[in-house]
Amino acid sequence: MATADEYSDYMYEFVDRALSQTGPRESCGEAEEGLGRMFAEEIEPACDWVETQEFTCSPKAFLGFFPYLVALYLLGVLFYYIYFPVSVFLAAIGIGVLYFEVIRYRELIDPLFRKRKGVNVAGFIQPSGKIWKQVIVSAHLDSAYEFKVWYWLKSLSVPAMALAFLAPLLLLAASLARSITYSKGTPESGAYGVLGIILLALSPVVILFAFFHTKRVVPGAMDDLAGISVLVGLGRYLQYARQVGQFFPTKTEVVLLALSSEEAGLRGAKRYAARHMMEYREVPSYAIFLDNIADENHLTVFKRELWCGAKMDPYLVDAAQRAAAVNDYEIKTAVMAVGATDASAFCREGVPSVSLCCYNSARLMPNYHTRHDTIEHVRAESLAVALQMVIEMIKRIDGDSYAAAPSREETNAS
Repeated sequence: MATADEYSDYMYEFVDRALSQTGPRESCGEAEEGLGRMFAEEIEPACDWVETQEFTCSPKAFLGFFPYLVALYLLGVLFYYIYFPVSVFLAAIGIGVLYFEVIRYRELIDPLFRKRKGVNVAGFIQPSGKIWKQVIVSAHLDSAYEFKVWYWLKSLSVPAMALAFLAPLLLLAASLARSITYSKGTPESGAYGVLGIILLALSPVVILFAFFHTKRVVPGAMDDLAGISVLVGLGRYLQYARQVGQFFPTKTEVVLLALSSEEAGLRGAKRYAARHMMEYREVPSYAIFLDNIADENHLTVFKRELWCGAKMDPYLVDAAQRAAAVNDYEIKTAVMAVGATDASAFCREGVPSVSLCCYNSARLMPNYHTRHDTIEHVRAESLAVALQMVIEMIKRIDGDSYAAAPSREETNAS
């Protein structure tokens, strides 16, 4: 019997209790902050200290501009028939915003949206000896705005999204080609008329995405309250282990990190990682991110997150695979093709990171970012598996001499 099995009921009860007390948790909202306080109170007995860090961001910029992109596309199609050079300009703006804001998470248009306060919460557990390493175990506090297109179309959402992304690219290519033809005085081909019809035909699909980002916030049991529950389970385990002599880190500081605003484009993770960048350079630090914990039959470690261009640390990917093997868990190694986790933000700051999940990432699950993300879709066994994985990974990191460095005390003294 795995050690973590003893904490599955406790973690599941925490998910249920948190859902009852906080409900859906908008990024930088009161409910998200309330869960942060609840998390701090829960882990405080296990930690040497707990701290909160405030930051500001524009949480609605990440997806809130979709209606404006739809308007740009429709105007672009109109000008395709009136004065096509304007279509080139409008399509280029839309594609640029979509690429930098949504795909690359670069906060391109955030200054145009209202800023709000977010709060990250971190609990620090010191090892029994000097600090030579640090392991951050993290999940996010907020839940997503419901993606109405996913709720309405379900499995058809994937081809709908592909067409919606293709439409502005096609508008740009067609408008640019038509503008070049016109500037050279070359007679227009009938193909431009066909392209115009295709652009019009794609308009209803594009219009759907004006409703993609809504005001309704989902419960977020799987994404990512279950991950938060694993953090409190890890705190409870380490508190008990320190008392009774079970495995407890001898040289690795453990940080239980609950991050704000993951659903708003990793804003909380970006702020936290940037703020502590110098500390990560002083002491070897490793970050394990838990997201979408629901079904242990789909235990997955990601080696890449393509949208942000993030490559997960090979040592941590291997540690996850070894942790699964020790416990006879089946684990899949995958590439996240669409979207990102907070791990990407830490990777960008040079922190070795990895993301773990327990859900079927090969298809669009009906409870992902919809109102169906409720506790009924979270298995208590998945919480235990995630916790056992983390314990085994910390055990391996603590025992390995890989990337060892002087302790923080010795570094500061020098």
